[in-house]
Amino acid sequence: MYMAKIEEPVTLLVSDNVWARHGDAIRSISPGVTPIVYEGNDVLPDEIISTINTVFYSSDLWPERSRGFVLSLLKANSVKWMHTFSAGVDSPFFVQLMERGIRLTNSSGATASPIAQTTVLYMLALSRNVRAWYQHQDKHEWTRHEFAELDGARLAVIGMGPIGIETARLGVALNMNVEAIRRTPNGTEPCPTFSFDQLTRVLGQADWVAVALPLTDDTRKIFNAEMFATMKPGAHFINVGRGELVDEDALIAALQSGHLAGAALDVFATEPLPPDSPLWDMDNVIITPHSSSASAQSGLRSEDLFLKNLARYVAGEPLINEVNL
Repeated sequence: MYMAKIEEPVTLLVSDNVWARHGDAIRSISPGVTPIVYEGNDVLPDEIISTINTVFYSSDLWPERSRGFVLSLLKANSVKWMHTFSAGVDSPFFVQLMERGIRLTNSSGATASPIAQTTVLYMLALSRNVRAWYQHQDKHEWTRHEFAELDGARLAVIGMGPIGIETARLGVALNMNVEAIRRTPNGTEPCPTFSFDQLTRVLGQADWVAVALPLTDDTRKIFNAEMFATMKPGAHFINVGRGELVDEDALIAALQSGHLAGAALDVFATEPLPPDSPLWDMDNVIITPHSSSASAQSGLRSEDLFLKNLARYVAGEPLINEVNL
């Protein structure tokens, strides 16, 4: 989207940490900027909220400091553009902002490397039964066990945004036989890639299934009992996309029956995962608290992307990663 050069002064809602790191750079991009530096977790006063026209929702705010920031933003009526550290913008919060006419850009790609590397960690840990090694170490037991190699195993990557592409690339580097599914293959993927009409065939041959899909009406609970039944007996399931992609009851049943050999899950339908979920107590399940991307570098990459977009915004140039309803 093209627009005229921004003439009104930028009044930017930004975290204290980001301002401390990038205040000078922000002033060099927009010399007349008025920073609204967010500290703590309180809702801002109405007289301040009414002045905000630009927002950077940065990773240092999530999740502990998000509440007051989000509530302040929901009360702001003058915001023209917000950049978010996240790649996913399926939350009703983001939809509401766009419905109000606020331009939204995300940080797609900023977390691809750590999430893909975490996915490899899951595969290595599950294939080698690392949990058993830890248990023996705790007991000072010198006990060996055999494990399966990833070399030659079949990996299905479902969803080929930046995370899926990097996951597939790493799978190829590990000498895995990688296939992928995306809505519209374009021929530039690092592995053979097919459209969704080939999903059940690809799942049926895979030893490992890594899901990195966005959440849409079409993908909600796409992994249900029927889909798990199409998977190869003894396969492993990994979800680093969104929790709502999965029917968790169906996943639990597939794990309890032994049809699936194990799972690694970073996202869940309800977060935090309820304490009574059977997933907590399964020896063949790895649970991480929506933190597969939680590297310091990924947050810094999203900040760099915000600075690039800020320069484009004040110049009236197209924004990077603009999201549309």
